[in-house]
Amino acid sequence: MIGVENIEYLPYYDGSDSKKPNFTGFSEKLLKQFSREFGYSVKFYPAPLNRLYRDLVTENYIDFKYPDNPQWQKSFKDTFSKSNPIIYSESILNTVTGIASLQQSTTLSDCSRVGKVRGFTSQSYKSHFMKKQIDVVETADTSELISLLLLKRINCIYISKDVLNYKMREEFENRVPVYFHDKLAVDVQSFHLSTVKYPDVIEQFNLYLSTHSDQVRALKQQFDIGL
Repeated sequence: MIGVENIEYLPYYDGSDSKKPNFTGFSEKLLKQFSREFGYSVKFYPAPLNRLYRDLVTENYIDFKYPDNPQWQKSFKDTFSKSNPIIYSESILNTVTGIASLQQSTTLSDCSRVGKVRGFTSQSYKSHFMKKQIDVVETADTSELISLLLLKRINCIYISKDVLNYKMREEFENRVPVYFHDKLAVDVQSFHLSTVKYPDVIEQFNLYLSTHSDQVRALKQQFDIGL
């Protein structure tokens, strides 16, 4: 069983359907391709982020977590790392996350009311978001995040470049331009598959990533990831 975040973060993944335990997007396709290649049956378990780490590390309810990163929830992981070390796969993809706005030119001082995905932490903007004069609006829905920006209820959003491009094309039809500001600081984070119980499967997954790199690349192109 693979524990996944119960939020919508397309094109990477979508585990937000509370009525059905569905998991869709690039990540679902990739993990199912791997499972077919090695003869596994895969089941996805969408849950809140904090619960996933507890289920992985302390309760062993799930076999794997995706996505994961050695730097995420590090203080919690370090508490249990000696007795339950977490094994990570090689990097699957890199996500570039930063500031977007309706203005072609934006400085950090323009971002007095910022929207971001609930539970996501920015290393580059953590201190800025904590300032008293900065109003941070959180939502679990990236479509709502962009809508708030388009309605000018917030003046900046902290969002993945891939997610922004996907949403603007697929849902908002690029009716109003939203600009991702590469010249401002960005957070580059890698996605990994992690486990406590099955390091041998992680080795197989790493082998799959290296021997099926063309297939993985084609899947990224299908979902316009990294463009």
